[in-house]
Amino acid sequence: MSFLKKIFSALTRREKISFLISSTATVISFIVLAGLFFAAATKAVPAPGGEFTEGSLGQPEYVNPVTAVTETDLGLVKMIFSNISDVADKIQASSSGRVWTVRLKENLHWQDGQKLTSDDVIFTVQAIQNPDAHSPQFANWQNVTVSRSSELEIQFTLPAPYAFFGDDLHNLYILPKHLFADAPPGNWRLSDYNLKPVGSGPYRFVSYDRAPDGFIAAYHLTAWPGSFAAKPLVQNFDFQFYRNENTLLKDFNAGQVDGFAPSSAADLSGITRPYNLFSWRTPGYYAVFWNQSKNAALQDPAVREALSMAIDRESLITAGLGAGAWATPDYGPIPPGVAYYAPASVTTSLDLASATLNAAGWAMDPTTGLRGKKIQSAAVPLAVNLAVPQIDFLMKTAAALRDTWQKIGAQITITADGPDSIEADYIENRSYEALLFGNILGPSSDLYAFWDSSQRFSPGLNLAIYGNSKVDSLIESARQTMNDASRTQKFADAQNNIVNDYPAAFLYSPNDLYVANKSIQGINPDVLSDPSDRFSEVPQWYLETARVLR
Repeated sequence: MSFLKKIFSALTRREKISFLISSTATVISFIVLAGLFFAAATKAVPAPGGEFTEGSLGQPEYVNPVTAVTETDLGLVKMIFSNISDVADKIQASSSGRVWTVRLKENLHWQDGQKLTSDDVIFTVQAIQNPDAHSPQFANWQNVTVSRSSELEIQFTLPAPYAFFGDDLHNLYILPKHLFADAPPGNWRLSDYNLKPVGSGPYRFVSYDRAPDGFIAAYHLTAWPGSFAAKPLVQNFDFQFYRNENTLLKDFNAGQVDGFAPSSAADLSGITRPYNLFSWRTPGYYAVFWNQSKNAALQDPAVREALSMAIDRESLITAGLGAGAWATPDYGPIPPGVAYYAPASVTTSLDLASATLNAAGWAMDPTTGLRGKKIQSAAVPLAVNLAVPQIDFLMKTAAALRDTWQKIGAQITITADGPDSIEADYIENRSYEALLFGNILGPSSDLYAFWDSSQRFSPGLNLAIYGNSKVDSLIESARQTMNDASRTQKFADAQNNIVNDYPAAFLYSPNDLYVANKSIQGINPDVLSDPSDRFSEVPQWYLETARVLR
């Protein structure tokens, strides 16, 4: 070292500067080359760590796999609890399709350390089947017999083959028997475990924050290392709950929230920070369902056909959801892009709609611009009361429909009410003439609950009170057909019959949107069977990366 100092001191000032510059350049070049070599020899992979905050409207109430109904509760269930697919070592159907055997993995445990066994699965199914639990899954599990073969094996016996039972199993999230067995299901809604759940899924409940008025303002989860499903990569996952979307949007712009699901594409205009937008297709659609028993004019198929024919779906999407909305026009009971969709041949034209009404004897009054017809010596006006939930995009959709239908001589009166009232006062009693509402079919696109005549009255979801014996036969046969090609044809025939009967005016199928900051990765915008299903994919989301050798 002293030798190098002597050489350096012997240099002139100009030579010293040149030496330092060349030495620095050599060191920088070495660092750059080393970095390039490291980058070429390694790759970035997802790594555990980080914290993500989801913003959401509403608040959790029943984070319970048996009783959860809202998107918030269902999303938390899918993060905290495990479904059969997560815990099963084997799921096997008999050749008849009537008996399904599930064998659980070894050494399963709940987040409190208790063993998870077949008894928990049986308890969950029997709780769903108990009317006192008021489970939204009640209809799916009626007449299914569940029995214990061993601590790890369960048998499900169906009264008839059911092609989509595998979907029901996948959506069966398991409830811990040791925490709920001592209380009758009718009292479960009072349980502390609704907000402090103990599950077996990828995330574990930590705590929640409650405002002085009782509103749940925040909910905190952390990755559970004992998960036997996918290991979550985001370490801490928090939920911030809001009473209105304006405050949620403000906090997202301020960086206090990392992601949220906007109500519609129109909300995107209020975002001021950089973000990524994700869009999922869902098997859901909105339609106007006709209750022919409440309105004589709607009993005429020409009226129903004309009202459907008059609708420009593309313009309706813009009117209801905003310009640039992610939505698809819909013309039938299974929306485009999901399982068993069959294209429908539907004509859209105001002129043809008017001609159809003229041909059916619905004459236009030149003074009022409204149509009417004598039916059995009674003067029947072409007037319809349209019930709609007080949700902004649905109200805009209803107003656009009213304006369109008035152009062909139909008088439309809009009756708006809160979503809860619509369900309790209108849907339960089928007390509407026409109803603007949405259906979500689920992963199987099973039409039974929505269009089979056995489901015309509550708690069935046949909102058009539709009855067609041929359609019933096709739907029921399709559900029992294990051959996919045959089932596809039966569903296609059922759809064509429904479309040709005009029991509803099908409108559009909106995508499920999600906005997130630029740091979150691993979000896969595939088809969702339900908006809350994106939470079942959360274990694949990540914030951190690590370099590993290629």
